[in-house]
Amino acid sequence: MKTSQAEQVYWDALERLITNTAKIVDTKSSRFKLTRDAVDREAGKGKGYVRNERYPKLCGAIKKAEEERKNLVPKTLNGTAKLKHEKELKLIAKSKYITLKKEYDLLMQDYLNILRQNFELQSELVDSSNARLVRGADK
Repeated sequence: MKTSQAEQVYWDALERLITNTAKIVDTKSSRFKLTRDAVDREAGKGKGYVRNERYPKLCGAIKKAEEERKNLVPKTLNGTAKLKHEKELKLIAKSKYITLKKEYDLLMQDYLNILRQNFELQSELVDSSNARLVRGADK
């Protein structure tokens, strides 16, 4: 069935909400739900434009998409599972930190070696009799 241009805007907004590529609505929020109002806002309209009387197929698609989203969302964890999950996240973050720290230390070592080489080369230039070291342009 052919849809009007106005209805197509809402279908496109619904597709963006489903694929988490929304421009206006924050789909990563824990309070996010796929509703007619969310589709309205993502389409750049105010609340209440999408109604069952106007767009029954769109409203059905919104309900179906919300049910699928709910099934994909993991169930809330109990206290023990939540604590275990947080400890795992902490270990992952700590290992990333250790890796980054090692990489940083290697880069700093290379940087200091380059500075030392630069200093030695400048010292050799100053010590040579026929070379003249040019300092900044302001002197």
